[in-house]
Amino acid sequence: MPSPKRSPDTETYFDWAELPVELSAAIAKRLVSIHDYISFRGVCESWRSAATFENFDREYPRFPWLMYVDGEEEGKGIVGVTKFLNMSENKTYQTTDFPLGPGTYLSCRGWILYISENMVDVNLTHPVWCIKIELPCLDTFPAYKLEDGNQLGFSRPGDSSWTVLASWDDPFSDIIYHNGRLYAVDVRRRVVECDIHGPNPGQILQVFSLPKDHGFSFSNKDLCYLVESSGKFLIVSRHFSNYKTVRFQILELDLMDGSHKEIFRLGKRALFLGFNTSFCLECSASVNLNPDCIYFTDHPWPRALLDHGVYCLLNGRIKDFGGFPGSVHAPPLWVLPSF
Repeated sequence: MPSPKRSPDTETYFDWAELPVELSAAIAKRLVSIHDYISFRGVCESWRSAATFENFDREYPRFPWLMYVDGEEEGKGIVGVTKFLNMSENKTYQTTDFPLGPGTYLSCRGWILYISENMVDVNLTHPVWCIKIELPCLDTFPAYKLEDGNQLGFSRPGDSSWTVLASWDDPFSDIIYHNGRLYAVDVRRRVVECDIHGPNPGQILQVFSLPKDHGFSFSNKDLCYLVESSGKFLIVSRHFSNYKTVRFQILELDLMDGSHKEIFRLGKRALFLGFNTSFCLECSASVNLNPDCIYFTDHPWPRALLDHGVYCLLNGRIKDFGGFPGSVHAPPLWVLPSF
């Protein structure tokens, strides 16, 4: 007996909200892009309950976003919108949740730190969840001068003010939070340490200085970055010629005994260097990363120049990473979205 014919007007629908929770949770665990993860959570209530914090693989390699302001300079600020370039997908997202007035922007562990020009408005904002956390103002930081850069300070969770450390005799080039302590490097490649959770949190100790016969070329015009790479402590020097990047050198430092060595390969890793934010990522087939390379962005020189690209450690060549329009008004920031 032939099967009955279905009427052309009959349509079959599947309610995806009725998908078993173990299946939706399994799908959530395989999502790599945070943008896809947020979209997954927005489908329905049952999918949102499956896409929990625990089900998102935060250790899975992800490509960072590049945060920049697309606009024109007006007075002391920039009139425009804040955009995020996802280089792995070559897609750009924009938001109105970040202040565009004059000030300083930093990126760390997936959050954006904003410091207004008068140092009164200080906050952390998450680029994915748009959560804002107010921090103590910096107007009581008497010796804090962005143009000098020779004084450190910190504010721990629960602190109502900032702790000011003693002035250093040279400007600092970079700072990093590593193994529960603050580390900073000055323009002469001296590394200092501050145990902010110890009995003397306001004390600065010098833990490393390049010996005279180090063979590691640098000048005060070069930039220096501190990067943690698979538990190792790296000092990266960025060399310039006529305000343009020409090469990099990497020094691996053992903070326990002060031993150090220059390294020339990163293996299956890539470095991301920029204004106020630097980190290292493992490369994999799932993300469009070039191993043994250094991705770098512009630095706010007195002269307005565009200087960003990908430096290959194997041949010393620099190429443009594409997709980014560039801006001479404000340096972009690398943002590694996290939870």
